[in-house]
Amino acid sequence: MIDGLDRGLPNRYYDNRQDFVAERQKIFAPMWVCIGFASDAPAPGDVYPLEFMELPLLLVRDNDGGLRVFHNVCRHRGHILVTKPGTLGQSLRCPYHSWTYALDGALLRTPHIGGSGVHDASGFERSKYPLVAVRSALWNDLVFVNLDGEAGPFDQFIEPLEKRWADLWGASGPGELRCAPDHSSITFELDTNWKLAVENFLEAYHLPTVHPDLNTISPLNAHETYISHHFAGQLAHSYNLDIGAGEHLPVFSDWPPQSLGEAEYPALFPNTLLGLQADHLFVMVVIPLAYDRTREETRLYCAGDSALAEKYRPRRSEQHAFWTRVFQEDVSAVTGMQKGRASPGFDGGVLSPVMDTATAAFHRWAAERLGVNRTVPSES
Repeated sequence: MIDGLDRGLPNRYYDNRQDFVAERQKIFAPMWVCIGFASDAPAPGDVYPLEFMELPLLLVRDNDGGLRVFHNVCRHRGHILVTKPGTLGQSLRCPYHSWTYALDGALLRTPHIGGSGVHDASGFERSKYPLVAVRSALWNDLVFVNLDGEAGPFDQFIEPLEKRWADLWGASGPGELRCAPDHSSITFELDTNWKLAVENFLEAYHLPTVHPDLNTISPLNAHETYISHHFAGQLAHSYNLDIGAGEHLPVFSDWPPQSLGEAEYPALFPNTLLGLQADHLFVMVVIPLAYDRTREETRLYCAGDSALAEKYRPRRSEQHAFWTRVFQEDVSAVTGMQKGRASPGFDGGVLSPVMDTATAAFHRWAAERLGVNRTVPSES
């Protein structure tokens, strides 16, 4: 604390690989974290490789339609198995020595392992060397993993957020989510630490300066902060559905009519940013690539099949363009803060006691897991 104010995390937690890897072990590995979207591998045989906290991971849709997550490395020499998304059919073949795996991860073939033309070796049992699976769970279209396999049940993790949203989108809301193929995806790669993307999302303080258009439909003075154990964010009381001209998109069927102007923007710790409005949900997965490099993968979900109708194409396009512009506006903010972490004139700063309360909650949450002492010695 500084004169009763919260202090931000020191610069070291933003500017070096050692502390970044420590975060993987202390923050990400022990809990459920989102790594991407199930719809990126929609059909049996589809694969989708991704990088997360320097770990190569692989989404695989198996023959039964289930989604599996594996470490994307061959058990033989550690070569990356899959380098680009696609459909591989019934098996995964390593491009180095052609060791081949089933979609459930079982090792099927080991060509020439016993010598030229000899595909078996004495004492070697293929059943002992499947791909290494990662514990995973699906929530709507989102893929969550627990890297160390020791977290509690996923249902317990997500239950508080589901309960909070039950009064808004009701029982039917999750089942009505639809991803429009023409206007659903937004991706940015940023030269910044992942935490700065989360911290920026958690506060509305920057709306008048960085997001003047957003501030007109969801103004700063209509926001309030809410904080829970595993998530925090903003509640907006004057969200305007009518972006652009014409009829707005259909709303969730159970959304209370008196709450059409309500919107919620929580960050589900550590890295999942959500925006729930009466007519759509956006999800931004903040993917840490390196200590100073982050990918933001966002999907927009409409409310129900009717929202995918051709007559709503202009509205979907407007909505997609609007959020793309908003997220683009944040790029200079988060990269500017990353550059500031190199300065000896700054080492965490102070957080506003009113406007930064959700950010302060995230810092406390992270500091607790990292074992960081955020107190400041008093001056003598």
